[in-house]
Amino acid sequence: MKIKNKLLLGFGLLFIVILLFGVVSLYYIEQLSETSNIALKNNYETLTFTRDMRSVLDEHDLPLTPAASATFDNAQKKQEKNITEHGENEATGGVRKAFDVLTSPSSGLSQQLEAERNIRLLLKRIDGLNLQAIVLKNNTIRSTVTRATLYLEGIGFITFFILFIFIANFPGFILNPLNRFRNGIHQISQRNYDIRLDFKTGDEFAELANEFNTMAARLDKWENTDHTRIFAGELRINALIKEMPDAVIGINEKDEVLFMNTAAIRILNLGDKPFIGQSVKILPKGNLLKMIVDNKDTGQPLKTQLNGKTASFQQKNLEISVPNLKPDLDSLQFAAYPAGMIYVLKNIEEI
Repeated sequence: MKIKNKLLLGFGLLFIVILLFGVVSLYYIEQLSETSNIALKNNYETLTFTRDMRSVLDEHDLPLTPAASATFDNAQKKQEKNITEHGENEATGGVRKAFDVLTSPSSGLSQQLEAERNIRLLLKRIDGLNLQAIVLKNNTIRSTVTRATLYLEGIGFITFFILFIFIANFPGFILNPLNRFRNGIHQISQRNYDIRLDFKTGDEFAELANEFNTMAARLDKWENTDHTRIFAGELRINALIKEMPDAVIGINEKDEVLFMNTAAIRILNLGDKPFIGQSVKILPKGNLLKMIVDNKDTGQPLKTQLNGKTASFQQKNLEISVPNLKPDLDSLQFAAYPAGMIYVLKNIEEI
C-alpha cells in the first residue's frame, strides 16, 4: 500500500471516530434537552393548573361567585388540553363533572361540599400522577446520561487508542526506513557497494530501495571495472620497468622501497635479500641505496663498483605527485601532494 493511501486511511479513520464522537454527543444532548423540556412543559404546567384550581377553592366560600367560577373553569380548560399521563384523563374528567355539580344552581350546599371534596381528591391524584411522572422522567434522564457517558467513554477510549497507535508507530513508519537509507548511503560512501536494501511494504520506500540497489550495483560494476583497468595498467608498467636496461628504484613518501627492477637489484648487489617495504632511513651512510636517495646533485655522475669495475651512472630523480581533491564551500580545490620518488640510473661508462 502506498504511503499516501496509508495516511489517508489512518487520518480518515481518525476523522470518522471523531465525527462519530460528535454525532453521539449531539444526539444525547438533544435527547436530554427534549426530555427535560417535556417534563418541565407538561408536568410543571399541570401542577400550575391544579394549584390555580385549588387556590380558587381555598380562597372562596361556597357557592362560588361567577368570577371565581370563571377562574376555576379557565384553569380547568387548560388542564384538559395538557393531559399527558396515564390515568390523568379520568381524573380530569372527574374534576369537570364535580365542578358542574359545584356550579349548578340546583345543587344544595351538601352536594356542593361533596363536589368540592371530590375535586380536591381528584386534584391531589392529578398532582400525584405528575409528580410521579417527574420522578420517572428524572430517572430516565439519569439513565440517558449514564448511557451517553458510557458510549462517549467508549468512543473516547477508541479515539485515544487510535491516537496512541499513531503516536507510537507513525514516527517509526517514516524514520526507520530513513535510518536504513542513511546507513546505506554511509556504506556507499565507504565504498561498500555490496549493501542492498529490502523493503517488502510495496510503497514508495520500496521503489526508492529498488533504485538505491540499482545504483549500488552500477557503482560496484564501475568500481570493479576501474580496479581491473588500474591493476592491468600496473602490471604493464611493472613489466616495462622490470625489463628496462636502466636501474629504476621506487620510494614512497615514507622513504620505504616500493619496487626495484632487475637492473637495480644487480647494481645494488642485493641478490635474494628482501628489500620491498624496507625503510631507507635505517640504512648505513655508506650504503649505495642510501647514497642514491640522498643524492641531490644529479648533474655529477654517480660512481660505484660493479663486478669489480668502476661504473658511472647518470642519476635522474623523478618526484611523484598525486592529485588531492579538497572540497570547498563554493567549489573544488585541485591540489597535489608528494607520493614518493623514482630514481633512474643510466650506465654511462664502465672502466
